[in-house]
Amino acid sequence: MKPYKILLYLISVFLVLSILSFVFPKEGIQINTNLFLRFPNIKTFLKTEESKYADISEILEYHQAEIMENISDLSIDTLKNLKDSVYNIADSLIAEMPTDTLAEEKNYNDITTAKQPGSVLQQLEYPEGNKNVLYPFFDHLRNLNQSGELIRILHYGDSQIEGDRISSYIRNELQKEFGGSGIGMFAPVIIKGTNISMDLKLNGSWERFTMHSIKNRNIFHNRLGALMSFGRFAPINSFDNKMFFGEINLHKSNITYAKTRKFKQCRVFYGYNEKPFIAELKYKENTLDAELIGTSKQLNTLKWDIDGSLDEITISFKGEDSPDVYAIALDDHSGIAVDNIPLRGSSGTDFTKTDLAFLRSMYQKINAKLIIMQFGVNLVPYAVDDYSYYEKQFYKQLKTLKGLRPDICILVIGVSDMSQNINGRLVSYSNVVKIRDAQKNAAFKAGCAFWDMYEAMGGKNSMPAWVNNKPPLARTDYTHFTWKGSVVISKMFYEALMKDYNEYLKNENINN
Repeated sequence: MKPYKILLYLISVFLVLSILSFVFPKEGIQINTNLFLRFPNIKTFLKTEESKYADISEILEYHQAEIMENISDLSIDTLKNLKDSVYNIADSLIAEMPTDTLAEEKNYNDITTAKQPGSVLQQLEYPEGNKNVLYPFFDHLRNLNQSGELIRILHYGDSQIEGDRISSYIRNELQKEFGGSGIGMFAPVIIKGTNISMDLKLNGSWERFTMHSIKNRNIFHNRLGALMSFGRFAPINSFDNKMFFGEINLHKSNITYAKTRKFKQCRVFYGYNEKPFIAELKYKENTLDAELIGTSKQLNTLKWDIDGSLDEITISFKGEDSPDVYAIALDDHSGIAVDNIPLRGSSGTDFTKTDLAFLRSMYQKINAKLIIMQFGVNLVPYAVDDYSYYEKQFYKQLKTLKGLRPDICILVIGVSDMSQNINGRLVSYSNVVKIRDAQKNAAFKAGCAFWDMYEAMGGKNSMPAWVNNKPPLARTDYTHFTWKGSVVISKMFYEALMKDYNEYLKNENINN
């Protein structure tokens, strides 16, 4: 083809596309319930408007010293090789929601005028300003020295807390203030691609069972326990008298807080084994203890006291049937334990689908006093106009969990800011505020405290500033914090919690 014909062809194609860009509906064309077709407007390519992000400079300035103090030995980013769970696992609430064909997020180097993260002193919020909703938990904190008990904080969340992010900082600060040690409870079989604040290795045919196992009818009961999962080293309903073996090796990690490495007891929460099994505690090649465990149809606890100087332990199981192993706990005998419980792909609405009587018994056995609920990022990419359905379902979870124990408190952490690419510009998803409001309304209706992470980050269009900060405080998926960023946001939350605790102490002293 001659050059002038090629030129004419290109010009004609450009003219056709230009005309189409003007006449194509701005809101797009809905193909079906799950698909929208949009066409870019030529005006968007001619704009030279500079992207304006939230000013978060004071945030980083305020917390910079804390970042350097806490991450000197915590340089591994747990999401380095982890894809965003938002795109990998569908949430049961959002499978039928329409998606945007242009919503795929990419790494754009937009100019940012944002301030540094950390300056927003975001306080806890309460239903009708009633701070008494956390006083039962504050009572336990104040009396820990006298009671000598071990109390637990369960931190539930989505992929935003995987790898012990956020939980680890809260745990370390609380244990420094109120006593305790160890990493708390964790599942024997953790989510693939993640880690905990210990080096964990499994040997044997371990299998993980979750809410998806119930939905897929891989199991025919709904006893998931406090971690919303359990593990087994033998198949369910094994009838061939074969001997099965499972081993959990735990080695102290050098990239965790010091108190995490000093635990004084190891407990295994298990139950519902049809045949006896042998459980052993080992240090390297030496067996420290061995027990023959009989059949069981209830939740039981196997406990060993641990020499804090041991740098590794191995828990070994052997038998013709496996119990359902609900959790391993590495704790102190007193003080505070904080459990990191990531539920990938979840929006926090599955608790009522489990065996609540069993969950109540486990909460009682582990002495749970505070539940932190941190969800939302899995909902954001699936925009709808009205989130009242989510508010109702989330409220149902909160109300149900509060009813399991008379003295349990719940604190909801709202959804973080998230960015999407709109015509080459990174902007906050328009539905983040709606989801945040639904979570807050549900929390207040259920009598729970609320902390607004979206506003703490700087509000609208704040996520790009966290990503573009030096060092980066969020990943280029514009969804998840880096480890450094998790330290910043965790410190902000912890300071808000302690501010209200100290105010509680002052009021108690005045009244007494």
